[in-house]
Amino acid sequence: MPPALEKQLRSLEEWAQANRRDAQNDAMRFWALKVPAILVSAGSGVFAYFKLDGIAVVAGAIASLCVLMDGLNPGGALRNVHRRAFNELRQLQDSMASDWQVGELRGEAPNLLAAEIIESAAKEKDRINAYITTAETSLALNERVNTRGRTQNRKS
Repeated sequence: MPPALEKQLRSLEEWAQANRRDAQNDAMRFWALKVPAILVSAGSGVFAYFKLDGIAVVAGAIASLCVLMDGLNPGGALRNVHRRAFNELRQLQDSMASDWQVGELRGEAPNLLAAEIIESAAKEKDRINAYITTAETSLALNERVNTRGRTQNRKS
């Protein structure tokens, strides 16, 4: 396989892994304040049942603080976008490798075959990059709008 095609496949793998990490981080960020809020809320009810009113009030306040913080700065909204990008980049890699194998079996010139494969993958890479960029910039705009106290649904 020509070095240019190997470089493209390595680059796609790095991009796929970065999206996989981003998806995992988004999932962690999504649950980071929700799980403590759920657990502390449940604990608050148990504390109240056993007449530990002071602890129940503190637990309720902690749960409220977690919900408030999560509401003001929600996280994890891009998990599905990054997961989709990871999957599609892996599919693109597989398609490129298959195209190489088929061309090699047909006896096509290696450099011309590699160039054709790289060119044909460019549109797919651009498409994937476009929807990631659209999602990230849309979310960033929504977060900026939210911090100004305006509606979350504003997209422009």
